[in-house]
Amino acid sequence: MTLNYTLNFDDFLEYQLYASSKSKRQKQNRNKSRLVIPIIYVILGLVMFVLKKIELAILFILFALLWYVFYPLYSKGRYKRHFENHIKENYTNRIGKENELTFGDEADFIETSSFGSQSRIQESEFDKLIELKDHYFLKLKSELTIIIPKRAVTDHAEFKKLFTDIDLDYVDELDWEWK
Repeated sequence: MTLNYTLNFDDFLEYQLYASSKSKRQKQNRNKSRLVIPIIYVILGLVMFVLKKIELAILFILFALLWYVFYPLYSKGRYKRHFENHIKENYTNRIGKENELTFGDEADFIETSSFGSQSRIQESEFDKLIELKDHYFLKLKSELTIIIPKRAVTDHAEFKKLFTDIDLDYVDELDWEWK
């Protein structure tokens, strides 16, 4: 099986957002940011309460609650803008370039060809196949990932069968969305 496709900006963005959503460090950073600011404002509110400035105390505590409730929406947009800028800065040479994946017999290897380079990846280097609504991500043990848009695959059952036949972990993330 041979796949020919070009990756667009949205393909790279979806991979970056997906990888971020699965990163423990990113989750910890987002949770920390969600909690630290409200704690600071609650402490300031308590100080204002002790100083008998009730209006300011209420404002600080109200702001803490609003931050805690609306931070997920804010961080969703902030991280998305960050990754958009990251892609524009680091992947512009890869956007719109022709990619070719050739699968060996029974997916025991993949030959990749893109913008002047070729490589051969053995089955032993495959880690897992992740399926999202619009993409497949073939994750390698070296932590690299091959992005395969579903629009490039004509027979999805046959494509997945290549990997299930070699007992590669298959991760169904069809319901995944960036939050």
